[in-house]
Amino acid sequence: MTTRLFAVAMVTTTCYAGLAAAGQSAGQTAEQPRTIAPRNPAAGAQKTAPPATDAHVNATAGALADFKHRIDQYLAARSKAVKSAPPLKETSDAAKIKAAQEGMAAAIRAERADAQPGDIFTPEVQAVFRRLLAPELKGEDGQDAKKVIKDDAPKGGVTMKVNAKYPAGVPLPTVPSKLLMSLPMLPKEVEYRIVGRDLILRDTGADIVVDFMPNAIK
Repeated sequence: MTTRLFAVAMVTTTCYAGLAAAGQSAGQTAEQPRTIAPRNPAAGAQKTAPPATDAHVNATAGALADFKHRIDQYLAARSKAVKSAPPLKETSDAAKIKAAQEGMAAAIRAERADAQPGDIFTPEVQAVFRRLLAPELKGEDGQDAKKVIKDDAPKGGVTMKVNAKYPAGVPLPTVPSKLLMSLPMLPKEVEYRIVGRDLILRDTGADIVVDFMPNAIK
């Protein structure tokens, strides 16, 4: 009996040893280092194309820089004109204030007598402004803004003319805040106004149309 048990134990030990050896061999095979082909830098570079908006961004920045330059030119002409206009002394007399305003407007008109529509709102600037305004005119908020603009628009419309005084007695609509925030900031001497579908640049002191952009609101 002892001999028989010893024989069984030897067979069992031999089987376990064989299985262990086989498992170790399999584990070594699975853990063998894999050969990885070197990455081709050129191939990666081809997949990473330069952003398609680079040219668009540069064009936008250029148009906005040009817009600022043209505003600065207007302010320089305005400053020169104001020096030739009768000075306005501090007063609460509406007639004197109006007379001083008209004197300033006349001086500005004389200084930029050859001003034409698009001198400040160039085609390039207009294209950029429409892109800036477009997102704020979409969705529910955009519809609300359009409704405010429509409700504030002067009945019968207003004919815009550079250097012309904004018509007396006609409502002067403001620009909805979200639209205003999407546009470049202006110095205190000029402001944006939206009249119907047009964006106008108005001189706050002289109450004249400096320039205008038709169909800014679509």
